[in-house]
Amino acid sequence: MNQDREFDTESDSRLNSNEYNQNNDKESTKEIEQFCQTKYYATGSILPLGDGLTGKSVLTRLLLNPDISSTEHAYILYNTKKSLNIELEFSSEKIFVGKDLVTTSLQFYVFPGQRQKESPNITTFDEILSIFHYFPAMQKISVLLLVYDTSRSNTLKSLEMWLKVALAREWIFEKTLIILISNKTDLQLPDNNYVWQLLDGIYGMIKEKGIAIDEFQIRAIPTSCFTMEGVQLLKETITDWVGRNGLRSKGTR
Repeated sequence: MNQDREFDTESDSRLNSNEYNQNNDKESTKEIEQFCQTKYYATGSILPLGDGLTGKSVLTRLLLNPDISSTEHAYILYNTKKSLNIELEFSSEKIFVGKDLVTTSLQFYVFPGQRQKESPNITTFDEILSIFHYFPAMQKISVLLLVYDTSRSNTLKSLEMWLKVALAREWIFEKTLIILISNKTDLQLPDNNYVWQLLDGIYGMIKEKGIAIDEFQIRAIPTSCFTMEGVQLLKETITDWVGRNGLRSKGTR
């Protein structure tokens, strides 16, 4: 700070003391500013829906860490059992959204795909949903994954039913990303023409409900848990969407 007047020699010691304190204050302020950097956070719920044995559980585990070793990959492929209850999985990753470094928290809610009571020991989707529907994170889904098995045409036909469930539960809102997952492409490749028709149908059903979404919010990604095709792209797409459109907050460290 510029001084407009001169000080006499008697006041030199006091001036020097003030300058010392001011310099200390400035250094402390810089340290505090560096220590208390603003941190940005974004949280989003990811919900895979689809028939049983379409690969939802395996795909979710691979999405948690696509850069796994071949040994870990094989373990997940051959040791992941059919889901008989809700599975909760979480992952966190830092990405840049503009100039802000955002810590994204992904919350995966994986339900079993069976809706019929096959045996007394098997819990159905509707039975589990009746308990977990009131989770705050289940009220509005950031990313909805509609998963089908490319080698089983009946799982593709079921997607309309699963989408109706999501709409009836009001999980989809104007900031939901819907991704059609053509899974198990190592067994059979998807019919791209039919996939485009299906995307148009999904968009039409959502618009009929009066939900204001754009067409770019409905996408298709083919995947294979066996070859890892599309898994990294899917993870990046989900993380980027949550970072930009998830529940945002900020704080200081």
